[in-house]
Amino acid sequence: MSRTVSITCKSHGFSSRNISLKWFKNSNELSASQTNVDPEGGSISYSISSTTKVLLAPEDACSHVICQVAHVTLQGGPPLRGTANLSETIRVPPTLEVTQHPTAGNQVNVTCQVNKFYPQGLQLTWLENGNVSQTETASILIENKDGTFNQTSWLLVNSPAHREVVLLTCQVEHDGQPAVTKPICWRPLLPIRTRTHGEHLVKPPVR
Repeated sequence: MSRTVSITCKSHGFSSRNISLKWFKNSNELSASQTNVDPEGGSISYSISSTTKVLLAPEDACSHVICQVAHVTLQGGPPLRGTANLSETIRVPPTLEVTQHPTAGNQVNVTCQVNKFYPQGLQLTWLENGNVSQTETASILIENKDGTFNQTSWLLVNSPAHREVVLLTCQVEHDGQPAVTKPICWRPLLPIRTRTHGEHLVKPPVR
């Protein structure tokens, strides 16, 4: 994700043009792209308007931008401050990974790992050959240290119930964006007869 957002800060009611404004992202100072003090001529009241640009990164889900205004009329007190939480602006699309592992009995555990997305709201659907799966699933959601989220979903496939190759697809819809999908080809265990060892169940490699 690489997106730049503009944030504007306005303050008014000052008795002189000697107004100081600074920008900070967390504790790091930012440069302003534009700052204006109005009006230009003499007046009994002045205002300041400033804009800064911030390049968003996935770890900014917990970041904030501060506008700090100082003026002589504050008489040595703390400066005026306004805060914008980047969590209200940032959007981090998910990445998907699908894997499969055999379990006890005749079942295969197919896992969809959805990584590093923000905000939290997400809808995950399993498809079998393009149709919504009726198989019961389980999932877990965790929050990462940077404020993004991971979600893991498990689908148990019963081998005897599937005699043909099945195309399993993990479909994720996030924050009103087009659905993201990740397919995996599941192949059933096939009986193979040999002259010396009788019948064995083997699983062909996934291609």
